[in-house]
Amino acid sequence: MNNKDFHIILELVEKKFNRGDSKNWKNRDFEDLNFEINKATKINISSHTLKRVFGKIKTDDYYLPQKATIVALKQYVEFEKKHKESIHVEISGSKDTDLEKELIEVVNVEELVENKKKPLTILAVVFVLFIIGTVLTLYINNHLNETAEGSVKLLFKEGRIPTSAQFEYSTPNNKDSFSICYNGNFDPIPVPNGKKMKSNYYYQHPGMYNVRMWKGKKIVSPTIKVYVQTKGWEVFAFYNHQGQMDRYFALNLDQCIKNNEFAATKKIIKDVGIDTCELAEVTLNNYHPTSFSGDNFKLETTLKNSDKWPKSNCNSAYLNISGKKESIQLHFANPGCSYWIHCRISEKKVDKQNENLKNFTFDMTKWQHFHIVNKNKTIQVFVNNTLRYTTSYTESIGEIMGVTIQFQGNGYMQSYRLTDLKGTEIFKL
Repeated sequence: MNNKDFHIILELVEKKFNRGDSKNWKNRDFEDLNFEINKATKINISSHTLKRVFGKIKTDDYYLPQKATIVALKQYVEFEKKHKESIHVEISGSKDTDLEKELIEVVNVEELVENKKKPLTILAVVFVLFIIGTVLTLYINNHLNETAEGSVKLLFKEGRIPTSAQFEYSTPNNKDSFSICYNGNFDPIPVPNGKKMKSNYYYQHPGMYNVRMWKGKKIVSPTIKVYVQTKGWEVFAFYNHQGQMDRYFALNLDQCIKNNEFAATKKIIKDVGIDTCELAEVTLNNYHPTSFSGDNFKLETTLKNSDKWPKSNCNSAYLNISGKKESIQLHFANPGCSYWIHCRISEKKVDKQNENLKNFTFDMTKWQHFHIVNKNKTIQVFVNNTLRYTTSYTESIGEIMGVTIQFQGNGYMQSYRLTDLKGTEIFKL
């Protein structure tokens, strides 16, 4: 196979995977592609190998992966079905996964059987085929089951806020340890192995939650969504870094509105039972289906969180828009606190690992006006009428399902208005 033929296969993989230009793929995309290829072909190509194949890891100009990798990619895109011409595959000397090495050994043995100059007896041929079959059988039994697909299914939800949910799940095998992440704010919870097992979870806070099964740091099941809705705007307070079962405190929204301004004061928070000697957080939430696209909207709000709190010099505010598929999460903090900034814009993570985040820092003790425009998956963030950040993403947010304004400490907000690009109102306070 020459490089031109190989790049045709990569273009077909990119088109079928449907995550946009592979140059923009992140680690999560390569992990998901690994999962899809394994599901379709029963061949495991590691995310590290996929990064090398798609040029995320530097290789020689004429790099070609090993034969088993190309075979798996061709099977994934049904290449032989679409292209009848035969392609001669040259096996490079690069290192790859254990599965690829064993398949290559099998291919080499078969070629030796077919092309060996000295004639082999029928008994020798039968013996070689027996060895090949034994090796493949042992590999399938010992390795492929480890990457088989698990499943998680929502059986029912009970209550509004809080919400209890029951799930049915099946693990890929009975010898490894698996866990389920029910809520991205907390660590996955270990679960017993088995088929059609039952588990329960307790959601104290509104939102759109992704539920997945994990083996170590690898996702081994499709994602399901759990949606916890509000009745209009609802306010909650809770302790910073609290555990999954720690209590959320509901605040009275009417008490937080003064002179047409949202003001969750320390007194209001203390009156519901929060110890204001500890660092607390306040969230203002509105979650219901909207039928509006998260890839085209305008958001305007003016806010601050000026009160001093113990154990925190980094006053922070978050603006989150949750879609049916992905979300947009923007984080702003005091100057000097950019180290702690973490944003998410669909498939993109924006944090200290990959960005200069000083444009997300402002004096949050003073009113700051935010104007955010999303047009055809391109985000622009204006603060006090100055463009401070812009980026594009590829994976659609989907329908807007809700919004959250979150303050570390308590917060104040003069206005909040989310519309489509034509000005049609979606959420307003």
